[in-house]
Amino acid sequence: MIRLNGAFPSLSSDGNYIAYNHDLAKNAGVQIAKSDGTKVWTIFRNKIAFGVSWSQTENNVIYSSIGPIFESAKMTVQIARISFNQAQLENEDVDQISSEVKMLTKEDSGNNAFPSCSPDGKELVFRSGRSGYKNLYIVDAVEGEFNGGIRQLTEGPWIDTMPSWSPDGKLIAFSSNRHNPADVGCFSIYLIHPDGTDLRRLSIQGVDKEHADRERINHVYFSPDSKWLLFTANLGGNSAEPVSLPNQFQPYGDLYVVKVADGSGLQRLTCNAYENGTPTWHSGNAKFDKELLASKESENVKSGEKLKGQFAEPLWITFDI
Repeated sequence: MIRLNGAFPSLSSDGNYIAYNHDLAKNAGVQIAKSDGTKVWTIFRNKIAFGVSWSQTENNVIYSSIGPIFESAKMTVQIARISFNQAQLENEDVDQISSEVKMLTKEDSGNNAFPSCSPDGKELVFRSGRSGYKNLYIVDAVEGEFNGGIRQLTEGPWIDTMPSWSPDGKLIAFSSNRHNPADVGCFSIYLIHPDGTDLRRLSIQGVDKEHADRERINHVYFSPDSKWLLFTANLGGNSAEPVSLPNQFQPYGDLYVVKVADGSGLQRLTCNAYENGTPTWHSGNAKFDKELLASKESENVKSGEKLKGQFAEPLWITFDI
């Protein structure tokens, strides 16, 4: 296990690099790290960014949401296409990589976030609040909604969010509270074809419907063969009181996998008190040099990269009961 201070990781097509958002509380933008954790570059900074998707056909293109996280449907958040010179990743003597940032959504179109690139690199699926509700849209991956056009994929007075496009291109998985729109804390997994047909809720075998209706099941990602879904959920309950976990967005979340076809084969991958959120799959062949990783970890701690737990007041304290 290696530790990178960030969230929303996305792998390059060869698996050699990880793009991620370095610090959601600061204007840290987007960073790239070697998959073995031995080198980190900053490619975009001075703006809050979250939700990263690396193009699987262009190794020099990364997509991200630019703007504040966890805000209303009408808050200005834009989808950005970030391009850079891939050859700069061969230079370990620099920490900053130059990049070009192109906005793909209009500034007045509301809260646009969580882009996921199609496997052919031509389109993006993302969540947008432009209708007054947070639903899913598909847009041209190069021109955005300005010249390439945009189409609405889901519609309704609920939250459809955090989409993931399957590597075979056949399905889009996402989290939604459409089964209980009045509760903004309960999400389940839904699947839909990119053309908008055959929308269905994934019924997870071994979890009764009443239980599933109350839980938060999100951060869904397809396996490289498109047969499994990796996700975060509190299906096992909280293993510690929230008061003992003050430095997290939400005091829950273990990782699970389940089969896409029928919701069978549920497996719990982690078991601890912390939120294991925003996971992804790694399909590369990165080799890990333990001594080198240990030396890099020591360097990071000395340079101030150790975790400080500087989050806002947790929601469970500020709720009115």
